[in-house]
Amino acid sequence: MARISKAYRTLWGLSGNPFPDHAIAAAGDHQQPFYEQLHPAVGPRMARAFLGANGAARQVAFLWSLGYGEEARGYGKTRHLLWFANRVNEDLGRQMLKLAGGDPEAERLLAAYAAFSTVDGISLSNLLFDVALHLARSLGQRLTELRAAMLAKGRTASELYEHAAKRLMKSGESWDYWLLRSLSAEEPNASVEYLESFGQWHKVRFGREMLRSMVAFLNEVGVDRLVVLVDQVEDFASYNTPKYKLQRDFHRLALLCTSDKLLRNRITFVLTMHPRAAYIVSRHWSGPPVSPDDSAENVIILKAITKRRFASLVEAYLSSVRIQRSRDALMPLSGDVIDLIHEQERGRPGHCLRRIFYLLETAAAEGRKKIHKDIAHRCLAEGATLRPGLHICKAGTRSRNWTR
Repeated sequence: MARISKAYRTLWGLSGNPFPDHAIAAAGDHQQPFYEQLHPAVGPRMARAFLGANGAARQVAFLWSLGYGEEARGYGKTRHLLWFANRVNEDLGRQMLKLAGGDPEAERLLAAYAAFSTVDGISLSNLLFDVALHLARSLGQRLTELRAAMLAKGRTASELYEHAAKRLMKSGESWDYWLLRSLSAEEPNASVEYLESFGQWHKVRFGREMLRSMVAFLNEVGVDRLVVLVDQVEDFASYNTPKYKLQRDFHRLALLCTSDKLLRNRITFVLTMHPRAAYIVSRHWSGPPVSPDDSAENVIILKAITKRRFASLVEAYLSSVRIQRSRDALMPLSGDVIDLIHEQERGRPGHCLRRIFYLLETAAAEGRKKIHKDIAHRCLAEGATLRPGLHICKAGTRSRNWTR
């Protein structure tokens, strides 16, 4: 590893490989730069689609990519959701409300990211349970600060609990006493420990109760709306999921968005979507239409990027680790390598960037100064597995088209 790292410096003047070795981002992955120009003006468009314009809050919104199965992955949905959540949580949504064209002081927001691909058991209840746990664990410090601000204004912990409990009881919806009590009056880690004590059997049954209790508490400490960013919906909306579960959970999700007396005006769900998942969802969904309609106000579609934009993206990644100036912003890649990868991956940015990661790893291991199209084509054709730790080219291959 040290030898490879030294090769990046001596060969190309780079501090390391800036490209991801995976096509799909993951929560907690802060090492890769977010390139806001990947999809032009996507920030304001996401803000309007997800948060609503002119003060009209959304109940549900959709982040689309087109293609089927694996062909719909790698467009940047996860990275955009994580970016959006971080921006909302930086200042309780002021920046994003302003981007949406609204009043940044009109309401206070928090955002929670959750993915069907990471829940212990794939169901809506498990996902909602994870949302509550994410808020308690990852945003615990923010929740503590919000509670402290209310206590500094003269409210008491008992009042926070009693007012939230009254709100919940008035709604007629089920909720959880102990979670609300721990959020309102106990030590910051108490709610995390309480949620972590639940087994799988309970998570499958009490996700909605935990989410309602969390939202009621948030309302009492000044958060008006929770934005729940739901990733990897296709992992649930698939032919592997039993039909009864699809019918039950998508019906419940639609009710949470439209009919739940506590949540319907205090929560926005943003769902990732692609055509196959949408076909399955539409058979069991009673909420707003699920279709890749660019003209719909609550829809964002992430499409393939152009060659020029891909080249700019590569330049941005390389620039983030370049320690020696270069006249060629793409160095060590030739322009025809960019064209080749873009064509083979059909402009899907995640897959394109992963290809470059392995090309650079191979070139650094071989001590090559420049990467041309012919050897890149050979590596991509041979190359096999694209698993971390493996080079793309088969062991021992050489080509005169590599230049030292």
